[in-house]
Amino acid sequence: MRLSRIPHNELLGQPLPHQDSAEADLPQQLGLARFTDAGFPWFSPVGQRLVTNIQQVVRREMELLGYAEFRGPAVSRIDTVAPAGWLEKYADELIGFAEPYEQYTLAATSEEPLLSYLGRSGLGSHRQLPMRLFEFREILRFRDRPQGIYNSRQFQCCLFASLDANHAGYLRSARHAQETVRAVLDALGLRAELVSDESTGGFEFIFPYARGDRPRSRTIPYHRDAARETRPEDENPQGGIAMGYGYQHVEKFDVRFRDEDNQVRVPVMGTYGIGIQRCVLALLEQHRTPDGIAFPAAVRPFDVLVTAQKKSAEAAEAAVRAYTDLLRHGIRAVVDDRHGASFGGRMRFADAVGIPWRVVVSGTDEEGLELRGHRASAEEPRRLSPTALREQLIRRGREEWADQPIRPIETIGVSR
Repeated sequence: MRLSRIPHNELLGQPLPHQDSAEADLPQQLGLARFTDAGFPWFSPVGQRLVTNIQQVVRREMELLGYAEFRGPAVSRIDTVAPAGWLEKYADELIGFAEPYEQYTLAATSEEPLLSYLGRSGLGSHRQLPMRLFEFREILRFRDRPQGIYNSRQFQCCLFASLDANHAGYLRSARHAQETVRAVLDALGLRAELVSDESTGGFEFIFPYARGDRPRSRTIPYHRDAARETRPEDENPQGGIAMGYGYQHVEKFDVRFRDEDNQVRVPVMGTYGIGIQRCVLALLEQHRTPDGIAFPAAVRPFDVLVTAQKKSAEAAEAAVRAYTDLLRHGIRAVVDDRHGASFGGRMRFADAVGIPWRVVVSGTDEEGLELRGHRASAEEPRRLSPTALREQLIRRGREEWADQPIRPIETIGVSR
């Protein structure tokens, strides 16, 4: 990526607000996202790199834990979503089409199209159970008061589902889903608290967030039991990052399977979700430093920033050549060739998005490559040939990945 050739690049490397500022909109301050229309985020090329890396981590953990990825349609027939009561509950949020396509709507979530698909002989035998599936989906909900990327009207989720032969099997899958979310959050370097209900399988993962809308008292286990006693600390602001619950409308979609006795039965479904944009926000909140965001290696947008020290066309071309060489060898690099940005501003951008290595091009040939660490690093700058530079970056990258800590996730089981 060449920073000189992306929109709104003047935002990159701007000083961040004080860490204690609860009103700071970090995605916009960092130049990761912005809003042309209220509630509908644009992710910049830098922000999209972060989102893509998060999705790759989520996909890897989901597949490791036995989920198969599918892709549902963006548009469904109205009679596909109607059995779940969406028309009555969310008529104002569903987006329809004009004639002659008035029988279609944008699918609200993935459950209804998935169940419609499975109902057409996609599930036939108990031997296919438990069936565990996931997809990445953009969801549209016309919230009255959108709030940045946390409560936006268009948001990205990893939605996943389990189908089991009975309620006991569903509860096992719900616990498995909780462990899956734990694995994802560990891999992302995120801390969150699990609030769960063992009898229903409902759960939510929440994290401290001053502008959040999910205090413990509003999570699913509390919400579905109005008699549950709450404590003052249960009202502390939290942000929701993942949730799950049992889906009650499977039978209406004519999904059936044959059990061991060849009897036709209805499976029990659990539906779950991880908010990708919520993960972005939690990363910004939890990995903030005085200089920027120290993103974990798995998700940070770039590992190396390349920039010229001198403002000349020749030096800029040499920086692009060095950047291209790194990119061709699989190194996640970015070149800061913005014409109006000072050298200090380019270093601030590297600090802001947690880039650990900087390659400073001071000449126009192979002898002018200097490798530097980040501002707080004890690394001494050194001048390297292109080959030695690549080898050094690859070796240090392997060392960093090998040393990645697994951060524990606090769990609080809430039983009835």
